[in-house]
Amino acid sequence: MAETRLPSALAGRLSMLNLSEQLAKLTTGYSPDAQKELQEPSYYDYPVLQRAVWHWAIIWYFFFGGLAAGCYVIASLAALFGSREDRAVTRTGYYLSLLALLPCPPLLIIDLGKPERFLHMLRVFKVKSPMSMGTWGVVGFSLFCGASAVTQAARDGLLGRWWGARWLAALPERLIALLGLPFGVFLGSYTGVLLAATSNPLWSRSRLLGAVFISSAFSTSTAVIAFVLHLLHAPASVLHKLDRLEWVAILVELTGLLTFLRNSGRAARPLVGAAPREQGTAFWGLVLGSGLLLPWLMKTRSLFSRRSHGMVLGLLPSLLVLVGGYFLRRTIVEAGHLSSQDARTTLWHAKGKGGAPHV
Repeated sequence: MAETRLPSALAGRLSMLNLSEQLAKLTTGYSPDAQKELQEPSYYDYPVLQRAVWHWAIIWYFFFGGLAAGCYVIASLAALFGSREDRAVTRTGYYLSLLALLPCPPLLIIDLGKPERFLHMLRVFKVKSPMSMGTWGVVGFSLFCGASAVTQAARDGLLGRWWGARWLAALPERLIALLGLPFGVFLGSYTGVLLAATSNPLWSRSRLLGAVFISSAFSTSTAVIAFVLHLLHAPASVLHKLDRLEWVAILVELTGLLTFLRNSGRAARPLVGAAPREQGTAFWGLVLGSGLLLPWLMKTRSLFSRRSHGMVLGLLPSLLVLVGGYFLRRTIVEAGHLSSQDARTTLWHAKGKGGAPHV
């Protein structure tokens, strides 16, 4: 019995690898040619670039930062343009934005190794430096995110009835939201821009990585707000609006991600390929498949079906989008480590960009 199971499991594994390989060729337009690539010049196959030291902390920072930014933007748009019943989206979005932002400073400190390194970044302001702009963007967003959440808490009576709470409740919520919106959009996209500013072939071959990250921030943020409001039994009209927004956000992310792969071509191989250490299995299964395509189809069915759906069918798509959003960042970061060690692809990428790579 065990002898029949082993070949069956192996056949299934090979089938999945073959599917990943075919999808990689289809989406990137690149088919590996080992003999031709071995003829390309390199310095004894030694890596041209230093391997990035980013690991689990930066992956979670990218994920929580995108959630904080997306929740804030959605809540602010609901505050500026929504109806009275959309106050539930504003309230939930501001609280979730602050909760998602809280882990970000510790994760940054863990990644930097020393807390004072973050403070040193505040000593300068360089428009052309993604690191400098990112540092100041996080600080600015934190101020507006905190102000909006505290103001909302005061209006909900969570801070009591003393004079300070009444003063906070009287602050102009819409003005704070209007001023904070650009910082939210910036935070949602700058992590992708930061990666694209490196010489890593996967991250910088296509300039769409910032667009991919901000579209993912909106899809995951809409998903987490919808998830919470489903649990709180929000009005059906509010949930329907969130379903439509999530449907559009997932479609935009799918389009941006596929365009990113096509523009990256050969450089996207570590992300979508099926070879050892390549991230194709996780990318196609957890990101594009169950993280985007399946929830989009489920949302399509629920939006165009007149039948009411239970709690599970309301929560499951959002949960899948959240898991897919995390693995999107994880696979991109881990595939970038492999990409930096590919000497021939790095030199090919440098030729295509018209210059030598920066180590």
